[in-house]
Amino acid sequence: MRGNRSTPWLTDHVILFGYRWLSWCATAVFLLLEGRLVGYLPLLVVTGMLNILVTMYAQPYTRIAQHSFWVMGIDVLYAVAVLMVSGGWSSPFIFYAYSSLVLPGLLFSWRGGVMAGLDFAALTAAALWAIGESPADLVTESGWPSLARMMAGPVLFGGLLPVLVELLRRGLAQRESRRRMPTLPHLERDIGADAPRFTAVGRTPSRARPSLPDDAPLAIQATKIRATEQSVEDLRRVIFTPLPSLDMDFAPALDLLVLRFGQHTGVSARVTLLGRTRVVSPIHRGLLVRLAQESLLNVQQHAHAGSAVLTVRYDSSSVALLIQDDGVGLLDGTHERPGLHALRAMQYRLAEFGGRLDVFETEGGGVTVRATMPLE
Repeated sequence: MRGNRSTPWLTDHVILFGYRWLSWCATAVFLLLEGRLVGYLPLLVVTGMLNILVTMYAQPYTRIAQHSFWVMGIDVLYAVAVLMVSGGWSSPFIFYAYSSLVLPGLLFSWRGGVMAGLDFAALTAAALWAIGESPADLVTESGWPSLARMMAGPVLFGGLLPVLVELLRRGLAQRESRRRMPTLPHLERDIGADAPRFTAVGRTPSRARPSLPDDAPLAIQATKIRATEQSVEDLRRVIFTPLPSLDMDFAPALDLLVLRFGQHTGVSARVTLLGRTRVVSPIHRGLLVRLAQESLLNVQQHAHAGSAVLTVRYDSSSVALLIQDDGVGLLDGTHERPGLHALRAMQYRLAEFGGRLDVFETEGGGVTVRATMPLE
């Protein structure tokens, strides 16, 4: 579930029912000011009751939608039906109908929102044409700009909303992270910043920050080091807290992991699922969860990132886990460094079970850790 405890009002399910209620109330006010409230009152009552159901079951509905695309398709059909019975091209419920595009965009980024917007526009045009309200009628009455606006509006809304939400989440997460970061006069904000990505023994980073001033009191330096080490150990204990059940499914396990990570660090973290959900064997599931734990620990220690995305992609014979951050990247372009460290150990471990681990810099900054495992 996207969002974290520091911004609960920006989680996917809250945005879903929040927009639905906001657009419903705006529609009711508009109809009241226009003197048409009585004529649309039955439809307002029906849609309001459905809003109550959405609010009550928004969180489980969001989880189901991650695995079953047809659920969001039904919501789009519902929105098209609302337009058909409320005035067609000139329906006052148009922005309420756009609520069916919110979840596809939040779950699958702007691409999901654009695809849902295209489906919405096509289904609306086809349905209204079927009842005798063809696009030509709209052009005749209001001109081509009106038709272009009606057809392009859902696509623009579906594509822009997730981008704006993500920018807002990222900005709030970075501000929260800066607020929590301890500061001491004349000292670096984070003594651990000198460590390279995916730490190794005996390696000096090529982009090291200035060291502590020579005249800094030794007691203050020691206190700073102890505080940093304690923070890392606290995060390690949080991340590696055992799951509630050994049989916990893969996706819920990752949801719980990013929730713990977000609560402790303030970094925005989310899980995205692609493809039809399949059963992952217990030992492969355990290895992938462990990789996610180690990667998130590295994100906090070395990446200085504002957000992290865990993507699970299923196909017919394998499952892939990608952990992506928007941090500083690999300081020397590779994670292969002398000495045994967590990612190298995970690379060997995954290979024992037919898996593969790749670590590379993402275009535009940050690091991607990608693991691929067979389903059997």
